[in-house]
Amino acid sequence: MQNNLSDLIIRAEKLEDSHSIIVFNIEHKELDSISNNLSLILPLDFREINIAIGHASFNSMEFFRVTQKSNGIIRNNLEIRKQYIKDSEGKSDMSHILVLADDDSGSVFMITQDSPEKPTPVIWCDYGDMYYYSIHKEFRNPHDEWPSFTAFFEYLVEQEEQKLREDLS
Repeated sequence: MQNNLSDLIIRAEKLEDSHSIIVFNIEHKELDSISNNLSLILPLDFREINIAIGHASFNSMEFFRVTQKSNGIIRNNLEIRKQYIKDSEGKSDMSHILVLADDDSGSVFMITQDSPEKPTPVIWCDYGDMYYYSIHKEFRNPHDEWPSFTAFFEYLVEQEEQKLREDLS
Protein backbone atom coordinates (compact mmCIF):
# COMPACT_ATOMS: atom_id res chain seq x y z
CA MET A 1 0.00 0.00 0.00
CA GLN A 2 2.84 2.42 0.81
CA ASN A 3 4.16 2.31 -2.77
CA ASN A 4 0.67 2.89 -4.16
CA LEU A 5 0.18 5.79 -1.76
CA SER A 6 3.53 7.36 -2.69
CA ASP A 7 2.69 7.09 -6.41
CA LEU A 8 -0.73 8.57 -5.77
CA ILE A 9 0.73 11.52 -3.89
CA ILE A 10 3.12 12.17 -6.80
CA ARG A 11 0.18 12.15 -9.23
CA ALA A 12 -1.74 14.56 -7.00
CA GLU A 13 1.28 16.86 -6.69
CA LYS A 14 1.48 17.02 -10.50
CA LEU A 15 -2.15 18.10 -10.55
CA GLU A 16 -1.39 20.81 -8.01
CA ASP A 17 1.50 22.02 -10.17
CA SER A 18 -0.78 22.19 -13.21
CA HIS A 19 -3.07 24.64 -11.38
CA SER A 20 -0.25 27.00 -10.33
CA ILE A 21 -2.02 27.85 -7.10
CA ILE A 22 -0.23 28.36 -3.80
CA VAL A 23 -1.67 25.98 -1.23
CA PHE A 24 -0.89 25.11 2.34
CA ASN A 25 -0.68 21.59 3.67
CA ILE A 26 -2.03 20.43 6.98
CA GLU A 27 0.45 19.87 9.78
CA HIS A 28 0.67 16.96 12.25
CA LYS A 29 -0.59 19.18 15.08
CA GLU A 30 -3.77 20.01 13.13
CA LEU A 31 -4.46 16.33 12.49
CA ASP A 32 -3.78 15.58 16.15
CA SER A 33 -6.23 18.32 17.08
CA ILE A 34 -8.91 16.77 14.85
CA SER A 35 -8.26 13.36 16.36
CA ASN A 36 -8.25 14.61 19.96
CA ASN A 37 -11.23 16.96 19.72
CA LEU A 38 -13.41 14.42 17.93
CA SER A 39 -12.11 11.38 19.84
CA LEU A 40 -11.27 9.60 16.58
CA ILE A 41 -8.28 7.62 15.44
CA LEU A 42 -7.35 8.95 12.02
CA PRO A 43 -6.01 6.39 9.57
CA LEU A 44 -2.37 6.63 8.54
CA ASP A 45 -3.20 7.12 4.86
CA PHE A 46 -5.50 10.06 5.66
CA ARG A 47 -2.73 11.65 7.72
CA GLU A 48 -0.07 11.10 5.08
CA ILE A 49 -2.19 12.42 2.22
CA ASN A 50 -3.31 15.49 4.16
CA ILE A 51 0.26 16.32 5.18
CA ALA A 52 1.64 15.85 1.66
CA ILE A 53 -1.04 17.52 -0.44
CA GLY A 54 -2.29 21.10 -0.42
CA HIS A 55 -5.93 20.63 -1.32
CA ALA A 56 -7.20 24.06 -2.30
CA SER A 57 -6.22 23.57 -5.94
CA PHE A 58 -8.20 20.42 -6.63
CA ASN A 59 -11.48 21.19 -8.40
CA SER A 60 -13.04 17.81 -7.61
CA MET A 61 -11.66 17.77 -4.09
CA GLU A 62 -13.27 20.87 -2.67
CA PHE A 63 -14.32 19.04 0.49
CA PHE A 64 -10.66 19.04 1.49
CA ARG A 65 -10.89 22.78 2.01
CA VAL A 66 -12.74 22.11 5.22
CA THR A 67 -9.64 20.40 6.55
CA GLN A 68 -7.38 23.31 5.64
CA LYS A 69 -7.83 24.60 9.16
CA SER A 70 -8.56 21.89 11.69
CA ASN A 71 -10.96 24.02 13.73
CA GLY A 72 -13.29 24.10 10.68
CA ILE A 73 -13.61 20.34 10.44
CA ILE A 74 -13.79 20.02 14.23
CA ARG A 75 -16.53 22.63 14.51
CA ASN A 76 -18.50 21.16 11.59
CA ASN A 77 -18.31 17.62 12.97
CA LEU A 78 -19.28 18.70 16.49
CA GLU A 79 -22.24 20.68 15.14
CA ILE A 80 -23.44 17.73 13.06
CA ARG A 81 -23.06 15.33 16.00
CA LYS A 82 -24.98 17.66 18.30
CA GLN A 83 -27.79 18.14 15.78
CA TYR A 84 -28.03 14.42 14.99
CA ILE A 85 -28.20 13.50 18.68
CA LYS A 86 -30.90 16.11 19.24
CA ASP A 87 -32.94 15.11 16.16
CA SER A 88 -32.69 11.39 16.93
CA GLU A 89 -33.39 11.79 20.64
CA GLY A 90 -29.99 10.31 21.45
CA LYS A 91 -30.10 7.39 19.01
CA SER A 92 -27.48 8.76 16.59
CA ASP A 93 -23.94 7.46 17.02
CA MET A 94 -21.30 9.50 15.20
CA SER A 95 -18.45 8.43 17.48
CA HIS A 96 -16.52 6.70 14.66
CA ILE A 97 -17.53 9.01 11.84
CA LEU A 98 -15.44 11.84 10.42
CA VAL A 99 -17.58 14.01 8.16
CA LEU A 100 -15.57 15.33 5.22
CA ALA A 101 -18.47 17.02 3.43
CA ASP A 102 -22.16 17.44 4.10
CA ASP A 103 -24.45 19.64 2.05
CA ASP A 104 -27.53 19.44 -0.15
CA SER A 105 -25.61 17.51 -2.80
CA GLY A 106 -24.61 14.69 -0.45
CA SER A 107 -22.43 13.53 2.39
CA VAL A 108 -18.89 12.17 2.37
CA PHE A 109 -17.62 10.57 5.56
CA MET A 110 -15.09 8.08 6.90
CA ILE A 111 -15.91 5.30 9.30
CA THR A 112 -12.83 5.38 11.51
CA GLN A 113 -11.41 2.29 13.18
CA ASP A 114 -9.73 1.53 16.52
CA SER A 115 -6.27 1.44 14.93
CA PRO A 116 -4.61 3.86 12.48
CA GLU A 117 -3.33 0.91 10.42
CA LYS A 118 -6.81 -0.44 9.64
CA PRO A 119 -8.44 0.66 6.39
CA THR A 120 -11.05 3.32 6.96
CA PRO A 121 -14.05 3.03 4.62
CA VAL A 122 -15.18 6.23 2.93
CA ILE A 123 -18.85 6.65 2.05
CA TRP A 124 -20.41 9.12 -0.39
CA CYS A 125 -24.17 9.06 0.01
CA ASP A 126 -27.31 11.11 -0.56
CA TYR A 127 -27.92 14.03 1.73
CA GLY A 128 -29.70 12.70 4.81
CA ASP A 129 -28.46 9.14 4.45
CA MET A 130 -25.52 9.83 6.76
CA TYR A 131 -28.05 10.71 9.46
CA TYR A 132 -29.97 7.49 8.74
CA TYR A 133 -26.70 5.53 8.86
CA SER A 134 -25.75 7.10 12.20
CA ILE A 135 -28.86 5.53 13.71
CA HIS A 136 -29.42 2.29 11.75
CA LYS A 137 -25.90 1.45 10.44
CA GLU A 138 -27.38 0.95 6.98
CA PHE A 139 -28.43 3.14 4.06
CA ARG A 140 -31.81 3.87 2.52
CA ASN A 141 -30.42 4.70 -0.92
CA PRO A 142 -27.58 3.47 -3.13
CA HIS A 143 -24.24 4.98 -2.16
CA ASP A 144 -20.62 4.89 -3.23
CA GLU A 145 -18.13 3.23 -0.93
CA TRP A 146 -14.35 2.88 -0.99
CA PRO A 147 -12.53 0.40 1.28
CA SER A 148 -9.95 2.95 2.42
CA PHE A 149 -9.14 6.63 2.29
CA THR A 150 -6.37 5.82 -0.21
CA ALA A 151 -8.89 4.22 -2.56
CA PHE A 152 -11.17 7.24 -2.24
CA PHE A 153 -8.30 9.65 -2.82
CA GLU A 154 -7.26 7.66 -5.90
CA TYR A 155 -10.80 8.05 -7.26
CA LEU A 156 -10.58 11.82 -6.71
CA VAL A 157 -7.16 12.05 -8.38
CA GLU A 158 -8.49 10.08 -11.36
CA GLN A 159 -11.47 12.44 -11.61
CA GLU A 160 -9.16 15.45 -11.52
CA GLU A 161 -6.82 13.93 -14.12
CA GLN A 162 -9.79 13.26 -16.39
CA LYS A 163 -11.02 16.84 -16.01
CA LEU A 164 -7.55 18.16 -16.82
CA ARG A 165 -7.37 15.99 -19.95
CA GLU A 166 -10.78 17.29 -21.05
CA ASP A 167 -9.73 20.90 -20.40
CA LEU A 168 -6.59 20.41 -22.50
CA SER A 169 -8.45 18.89 -25.46
